[in-house]
Amino acid sequence: MMRRTGNRREPEAAFTLVELIIALTVVAILAGLAIPAVDLIKDEQRAREPVRELVAMIRETRARAIAEQRPYQIAFDYRGFYAARYFNPYGKAEEFEMLRQEIELLRQQQEIIDASAERAVDMNAGSELTATQQKLQQAREGMQFQMTYELPENYAYRLRFYGDTDWIDMTSGQFKRWVFQPSGMCEPMRIQIEADNAFFEVEFHPLTGDVKSEKGWVE
Repeated sequence: MMRRTGNRREPEAAFTLVELIIALTVVAILAGLAIPAVDLIKDEQRAREPVRELVAMIRETRARAIAEQRPYQIAFDYRGFYAARYFNPYGKAEEFEMLRQEIELLRQQQEIIDASAERAVDMNAGSELTATQQKLQQAREGMQFQMTYELPENYAYRLRFYGDTDWIDMTSGQFKRWVFQPSGMCEPMRIQIEADNAFFEVEFHPLTGDVKSEKGWVE
């Protein structure tokens, strides 16, 4: 007697209702844990912005000092940080504002000279214009590089240079400058940056200008 045989279909595996509920619960818990972590990372990035901007300014300033073999500087006042060519060792905060105004005036004078030259008018005959052109060239050399970062309103910061016994509160109207020599070296310096929900203290290496140590917190 012949016997017919056939393939038996095995029952397909499937999730039960209980397993689906457990899986969805786990996903919801993980998502709930991830959202605060992402928000904390974003808050830390925003709070750390002044540190990040200062580090970028240091790298650019130091690189220019080495490349051009002349000192550059970063100045600090209650508003924030400013980088430029090193001009006057006794200058104060007003120096940077005066330099900006001077280059703007000289730029306008140069536009007049260039426009007149296009009309074939010789504007270089007078000694006063020649002096202006010379001054413009000098100003351009020194003013072609400027970086500015103004702190947000709810931020305050303090500096401590080598030899300082106390922290210098920059919101009190103080003015300090940090010079980078043609060798790339700078004075040892530490900075504390504080906001309502964050605090950072950073120490910079005098040989490289890189961050030597950093500590802080963000709520």
